[in-house]
Amino acid sequence: MSISVGLSLNVSDLQPGEETARVAEALTAFLTEHDLERDVVVSEDPSAGLVFAGSDYPIIVTGFGSWAGQIEQGSHDTVRAVAPTAKVDFRWSFEDEDD
Repeated sequence: MSISVGLSLNVSDLQPGEETARVAEALTAFLTEHDLERDVVVSEDPSAGLVFAGSDYPIIVTGFGSWAGQIEQGSHDTVRAVAPTAKVDFRWSFEDEDD
């Protein structure tokens, strides 16, 4: 069964400049590795030490349970490899749920 999900990832407490850019590059590479580069956009605010990755449109996923754990843990691991003290806020939204 497939479901539609949204993904939102906020990374804060980064050193402005190069560390922020390295985190954005690492997340972009991670998303490309998992075929999400068309679905999830990475942006950064180097002066504030912030990186954001999010989906503008629902991502249709089959086998969400196992896939979601890999994506969430992999995102955390990717950020921590570059910036061990960064704060990572990862959230899923479930597009098929009624409000």
